[in-house]
Amino acid sequence: MDRDIARPRGGVDYPRSAGEFRSWFGADEACLDYLDWLRWPAGFVCPACGGSGGWRVGDGRYKCSGCGRRTAVTAGTLFDRRRTPLTVWFEVCWEFATAKDGVSALSVQRTLEIGSYKTAWSMLHRLRRVLRRPGREKLSGRVEVDETYIGGHEEGLAGGRARGKKSLVAVAIESAEGRGLRAVSDAGDPRRIRRDS
Repeated sequence: MDRDIARPRGGVDYPRSAGEFRSWFGADEACLDYLDWLRWPAGFVCPACGGSGGWRVGDGRYKCSGCGRRTAVTAGTLFDRRRTPLTVWFEVCWEFATAKDGVSALSVQRTLEIGSYKTAWSMLHRLRRVLRRPGREKLSGRVEVDETYIGGHEEGLAGGRARGKKSLVAVAIESAEGRGLRAVSDAGDPRRIRRDS
């Protein structure tokens, strides 16, 4: 399958709708084929020796024709050493990427009928962890900071800064490039917000 990596196209490189998503990824084998296509678009490349060429063996892994090492397409990825089927993982990724207001572990557990809240939470945590960019630059120059509480109206609380069960979120923007977002737990002194995200 030919593809332009710089300009992926909906319906060709990724599904455009939930219906298309389900038709593409209805079985674990389809998910593995897609990961294979993403990871090795020009064919298998051994991560151990860098050699190209190999074949898929009975357990779904690739065997390098050069060094003989077996490698799963999921090795070193978000899906490495998973117990949950890939179809469920792909659904979680779809929900995570398409939810306008974010996605909670409880909603993932209910929607996808995952056995436990802990499993749904762990999946979302793992997904969020791989999206973090280590070594990201610190904010510099002119930085603007503001905070707000996120959460709905709560009975018995007077407005203003009454926290209740709401989450405190601070936003820091580098004016020149518009980078940066940081959540904090204490809005007492704005100087306590570190410029490290």
